[in-house]
Amino acid sequence: MGRYSVKRYKTKRRTRDLDLILNDLSSPDSIQKLKQQPEDENLPGLGQYYCIHCAKYFLDNTALKGHLRGKVHKRRVKELSVNPYTNLESEAATGTNLEKFMEKVAKYKADEGPRREMEHGMLKDQTEEYDLRDRKKWEELYPEKVLEEAQKAAEAAATKERKALAAEEETNIVTDDEIIME
Repeated sequence: MGRYSVKRYKTKRRTRDLDLILNDLSSPDSIQKLKQQPEDENLPGLGQYYCIHCAKYFLDNTALKGHLRGKVHKRRVKELSVNPYTNLESEAATGTNLEKFMEKVAKYKADEGPRREMEHGMLKDQTEEYDLRDRKKWEELYPEKVLEEAQKAAEAAATKERKALAAEEETNIVTDDEIIME
């Protein structure tokens, strides 16, 4: 292994930069667009299970749920909580464009709270939405299995009701000891 193979390895798993991901998270339209992408057979899971913070596709919803609980995702969310470094910031450090930088900082402080609330509100139920979407697709593909499930659920409810009635009748039966006491 030469020294050039290490560079190739580092770029092999390169994901999107933080400033691009922050742009994706900045508006509700872009979040909605990324959550409801058209099916693409070249992507894992047909491109339906996407983590916006990490810019990764997953095979199914359980893999996405595991990723959302994982250390890599939490680290990426923490990195996104900080405003990314820009050329304007470096120019302000040298003393040029200081007023423009201060205006940008004031705007960032004003916009960051509502943006995070919007982001959290749109992404908190992401996996549940994916579960519902998968269930609807499954019901469209297999209507006979849906009927079987409904029949089994009805039978289970009837059995549970019969057991509850039987237990209630047992408690209502008057015993000989109770009659003697009266």
